[in-house]
Amino acid sequence: MAERRSFKLETASIDAATSFVRNLLKQYKCSSRDIIQAELFTEETIVYWAKAAAQNETFQIELRKRFKTITLSLAYRGAQANPLDLPEEAEDEEFSFIGQNILIGLSAVTYYYENGTNVATFTLKKKGLNPVVAIALAFGAAIICGLTVNRLAPSMQTILPASVLTPLSNAFFGLLNAIVIPFLFVSVIASIFNMDNIAQMKRIFKILFSWFLGLTVISGAIAVLAGMIYFPIQGVSAASASEGVWNQIAAMAFDIVPTNIFKSFLDGNTLQTIFLAIITGVAMLTMKGRFPVLTKAITELNLVLSTLLDAVCSLMPWVIFICIFNMLLSGDSRALLSSLGVVVIICVCFVVFALLCLLSVAVIEKKNPVDYIRTIGSVLLIALSTASSSATFASHTKTATTKQGIRDYLVNFSVPVGALFSKPFVVPVLFLMSLFVGNFYGISFGMADILSMALLCMIMSVAVPPTQGMGTFLFTVVFKKTGIPLEGLAMAASLFILFDYLMTTGNVLSINISMLHTEHFLGKASQREMARFSASA
Repeated sequence: MAERRSFKLETASIDAATSFVRNLLKQYKCSSRDIIQAELFTEETIVYWAKAAAQNETFQIELRKRFKTITLSLAYRGAQANPLDLPEEAEDEEFSFIGQNILIGLSAVTYYYENGTNVATFTLKKKGLNPVVAIALAFGAAIICGLTVNRLAPSMQTILPASVLTPLSNAFFGLLNAIVIPFLFVSVIASIFNMDNIAQMKRIFKILFSWFLGLTVISGAIAVLAGMIYFPIQGVSAASASEGVWNQIAAMAFDIVPTNIFKSFLDGNTLQTIFLAIITGVAMLTMKGRFPVLTKAITELNLVLSTLLDAVCSLMPWVIFICIFNMLLSGDSRALLSSLGVVVIICVCFVVFALLCLLSVAVIEKKNPVDYIRTIGSVLLIALSTASSSATFASHTKTATTKQGIRDYLVNFSVPVGALFSKPFVVPVLFLMSLFVGNFYGISFGMADILSMALLCMIMSVAVPPTQGMGTFLFTVVFKKTGIPLEGLAMAASLFILFDYLMTTGNVLSINISMLHTEHFLGKASQREMARFSASA
């Protein structure tokens, strides 16, 4: 089913075009978050194309619905004009490309140029049951069914797991396992070449990304400390532990470089796959525009794999039901109670990390943390209520420029890019839940294992773009690399979704603090440059 309409390619058409999109998406029962993102996509694409188009040009909007996937496409026949492109060069004071950066931040946006036609697409989903509600219902139904069968039909305690429940869960995990590596490879490549001229930001990028990575490392360190306190560590001497740590980290570092490309995929080597994806993405970025067919193929393949992963992850409530039901029938329900402890530990990590972030505001910016929270509070509330960093773009941009005094070009670059790369609050959930599941299945972790797992979690949080079902995907990768049974995926992924609102809020906070500190150090650098100029004069 498809709906099409043509509009005059000018900014005056924005209201009519966005209204057309909004009304159709409401009919398709899309979520408010997706509708907002679709309107942003439509508006910014029109603005970009209108700058390059001649008078009286037209463009077409098409909405196509297949199953639960809705594709919003904008098409304009004319000279190539990629709305995801950033300019090759721009002066700081004139840099105002929030539109392109917003589009880059929407990971479901793709672009290609074929037969003289520009096509930009945005993929979204028909509104379904809230994931938190779905998980809660799955948990509740599994517990009720488990207790009922144990009491009324004890003979089914062995028949159901062996003949039905275990084969179903194994089939799901097998399918997920088959998708993970290709999706990881393609998504990292697409995220790199879609960022286009990010390297042009030079000093801004270096300072900002240093803060992104620094906050991720600090978050990982807090998670490691909490894991060492809460979970038992395999007993070894201090000397052998230290040696084991460095040997394992060194082995992990050298193992990143593959000796056989095909073997990396066949073995499911995560780090080698990321390495290959990064160098491939960078190579495609340096040869921008040379291979449009390849670019389009990667983009379309990423969309196909994303859709496939979404379809598999949409089954997660059923998988959670099967796994919890199976767990109760097997008499192994202690995981349900013991998971409460790790939930508390994760929350403590969140609080400690947030307090450290606010402390940095007090020390570096000389600002009262309470006043700072009041300033950024409305943005955090949007993140907390929507669990979407994209939904905060407009409010975050306005708050940062008007209330915090951060330069426009820095905000326009940092907000969407931060949504892609700054996810420090993901690390404690990913790391501690992996430790919890591993310990539950009797896996002993030494210091070297803990540190290498933490490093992997930090790499994954930065390298993997935010997508629907990201929790399931991340845990699958970490579990495969560390030897944790995939049967524990249901518990881990469900708690990841439950933490989604807090993680998004914390990630938005970290993006804002990174921007604030980058503005501070840019100002210091400008002062030093002015001082040197004055001295030389």
